[in-house]
Amino acid sequence: MKNILPLLPVGQQDFEQIRSIGMIYVDKTELILNILNSYNTFFFLSRPRRFGKSLLINTLKAIFEGKKDLFDGLFISDKWNFEAHPVIHLDFSTMGFREIGLKIAIEKTLESIAKQLQIELLCTGIGLKFAELMQKLHEKTGKQVVVLIDEYDKPITDVLEFGKTDKANEHRDVLRSLYSAVKGNSEHIRFFFLTGIARFAKVSIFSDLNNLTDLSIESDYHNLLGYTQIELETSFEPHLNYIATERSISITLLLDEIRVWYNGFSWNGKETVYNPYSILRFLSAREFHNFWFDSGTPKFLIELLKKASVYNMSNMISDPLTAGNLDIDNVTLVPLFFQTGYLTIKEIDKFGRYHLDYPNKEVEQAMLQHILMAFAHDSQKSSIAFDITTAIEEHNIELLIKTVNTLFASIPYQLFDANQEKYFHAILFLSLKLCGFFIESEVSVSTGRIDAIMHYQNRVYIFEFKLNDSADSALKQIHEKGYYKRFLHSGKEVFLLGISFSGKTKEVAEWKLEQI
Repeated sequence: MKNILPLLPVGQQDFEQIRSIGMIYVDKTELILNILNSYNTFFFLSRPRRFGKSLLINTLKAIFEGKKDLFDGLFISDKWNFEAHPVIHLDFSTMGFREIGLKIAIEKTLESIAKQLQIELLCTGIGLKFAELMQKLHEKTGKQVVVLIDEYDKPITDVLEFGKTDKANEHRDVLRSLYSAVKGNSEHIRFFFLTGIARFAKVSIFSDLNNLTDLSIESDYHNLLGYTQIELETSFEPHLNYIATERSISITLLLDEIRVWYNGFSWNGKETVYNPYSILRFLSAREFHNFWFDSGTPKFLIELLKKASVYNMSNMISDPLTAGNLDIDNVTLVPLFFQTGYLTIKEIDKFGRYHLDYPNKEVEQAMLQHILMAFAHDSQKSSIAFDITTAIEEHNIELLIKTVNTLFASIPYQLFDANQEKYFHAILFLSLKLCGFFIESEVSVSTGRIDAIMHYQNRVYIFEFKLNDSADSALKQIHEKGYYKRFLHSGKEVFLLGISFSGKTKEVAEWKLEQI
């Protein structure tokens, strides 16, 4: 049965190959047609890595190269004239700029395209070469040029990962000189489409492209990339039925589990989509796993979190301007996490603010584990996770403290001494969160801020942490501030847990539990 299932395009970004071989293609051509029929010519779309940006660019390329046969059976097939145009396709992920330098890589790419299309370039400098190529292609063919640029920001994000701000600025200036040729040659351009992960402030790179239409957060195009629930269930029905049968569960139960793991990405706070890479990998492997996260560990992001002593990125609030623009010289956490896909829009409130959170279990679980490893300098061993889970299930606080102390012991002194209290908070919070418990950190109430609140079945735990102080002092603060009062009529058992950390011994020195 498995051998006769439709072919999955796992890792495949070449539209022509997908269609020629007969792999599954989720039809996005209705949305593409809407873009093509709009009054605009210049477009930009940002999405996280492995979200199908390259496939979109390759689909547009096939449309403008007039390859109508590839679109048989798709929405656009009888609604577009497929008139061929000269296409300039720049893909920064394959340009080899790391080895030979960005400017030389762009020059060689432009010269290679010109040679293939039998154009001789006489100008020097990438901006002038780009302009000359567009002009001469238009003159030679009598058709305006289509410009498709994929992964435009890779020369910047690649060096930013290593903290090379100067190199990022150098690459920004090179890119700016390339794109400066676009506006002055708009009469030669039929269509211009640019993709990337990050949305750097337009003034920094696209200073001359003030007519660039940003589709990234337009509600009409929220599902231009990624799979909707309907697309998942219809396009991959044979695979889903096979997995459900293999697991001896209902298709409804399987879909619920897939939704928790891989759905949740949103750019309008309403509709959500699946990461296509994760879904295709899951359907191929038939096992739940952190596929997207494992395809590229965000070391740069984790280092930023550790440097800022931030361990909880859930339930963030940001205005659209902050979330939507990255500054090369001042990289901040919220826009970086949002644009790279580790946070997504859960809601846009009445004030227009974004409420951001992890999109799904795959991203949250993997991110928490990497943050814990960064703070504790130790892997989250299965025995530790088992002991923490057992401790909470059996209401065994002594076991909980003993287990967490093994993680505290792994922190190097030079890191630990810099911010002791934050490290204690982080490791306890991350350990419980990773084990699947509902825990909130630094909860603001009218009388102050509760260090942590955890719910489990019919129990509520209220944590107060003290550094180099007593557990009695922690409990006293809970009582004086009345942190527990909101739960008195909840119908749950309420436990107050005062924990005293020792900066000297680097462990929980004392703890006391009290039931209200």
